[in-house]
Amino acid sequence: MRKLILGAVVAAAAIAAPAAAQPYDAHPYQDPRDEGRDEALVRDIPSPGEVEAIGDTLARATDALLDVQVGPLREAIEPGRRMSRREREETLGDLASRDDPYARERLHDEIRHTSAGLAVATRRIAILAPQLRRTLEQATRQFEDAIDEPMDPRDPREPR
Repeated sequence: MRKLILGAVVAAAAIAAPAAAQPYDAHPYQDPRDEGRDEALVRDIPSPGEVEAIGDTLARATDALLDVQVGPLREAIEPGRRMSRREREETLGDLASRDDPYARERLHDEIRHTSAGLAVATRRIAILAPQLRRTLEQATRQFEDAIDEPMDPRDPREPR
């Protein structure tokens, strides 16, 4: 299976290499107005700092959720059942920590690692997005050109 995947990657790289070797200015459909569009596109992508700030907000929201008391919910589900004070004051975090005393810390670690990974991804997306947009626009124009091109009735490859 690894050889198949490796072979596919090598084939894709070999196909993409000539296109990647082209100088940036050699783009046949390069529009001088792309510069402003590229800047606007990149500006709409959240910065790595914004992504990490979202991660901090998510960590605080997670703490708030883990601090929600489940005792009142338990009392509503099981009316008339006598509950100890500990059961009435138990939180979601307490339930999560029963089997894993480090559950809260693990959640924070996961959020921190995910935020860092997303911050790196946004940097890469900001680099790739303009070229990806141009590539998709070029493909669209080429498809439209192919569709608009009249068919030659003498061409044996054309359907009759």
